[in-house]
Amino acid sequence: MPDDGAPKIIIDEDWKARAQREKEEAAKKTEETPAPEQEEELLEPASFAGLVNTFAMQGLVALGVLAPRDVKQVTVDLDEAKYIIDTLMMLREKTKGNLTPDEQGMITEALARLQQVYVMRSQQLQEAAMRDAGLGPQPMGGAGFPPGQM
Repeated sequence: MPDDGAPKIIIDEDWKARAQREKEEAAKKTEETPAPEQEEELLEPASFAGLVNTFAMQGLVALGVLAPRDVKQVTVDLDEAKYIIDTLMMLREKTKGNLTPDEQGMITEALARLQQVYVMRSQQLQEAAMRDAGLGPQPMGGAGFPPGQM
């Protein structure tokens, strides 16, 4: 039969075996991937340290120290930060006498850090508001007086 330029049809007799092998490999990968209920087992058990760390992280986000990855601009929410600090203070008061020394140290340290950053952010926001209102520090002349006052 002469070659008339028609496309050749190639029949792959091994396609069934290859499809079966791919199916088995996919099933094997599925077995290796943990199911959702198995993923929960990988999480650490609930603990006081985890609770304190969760509040501390939320506080640091509210204070603009930490930001989610997808956020392009950091915001400061002093009201939320104050609420989180107050909640940690309440938690410390309600658990007084029931904490291990490590747990007591952890909550005290988290509170101290959050309060320190809260004061710093409050001052920064107050200074920025004063500058925006034209009430910021005025440049001083050579003798320490505002220019034109001597």
